[in-house]
Amino acid sequence: MFQRRPAIRNPLLRQELPWLIGEGVLLLILFNANAPELWFWLVVLLVILGYRVERWWSSRPR
Repeated sequence: MFQRRPAIRNPLLRQELPWLIGEGVLLLILFNANAPELWFWLVVLLVILGYRVERWWSSRPR
């Protein structure tokens, strides 16, 4: 009846998937936003992307 979706075996992809989905949703909101909302959601997206880049930069091997 119901077929199970295959589990994501890659731990890095499993960790990043919620962030990627959230950033995709924010992009959809940006595409549909009017002028005042556009700047707010653009700033939200840039803050999230900046946080992700900072976390990636600080977790790289030295």
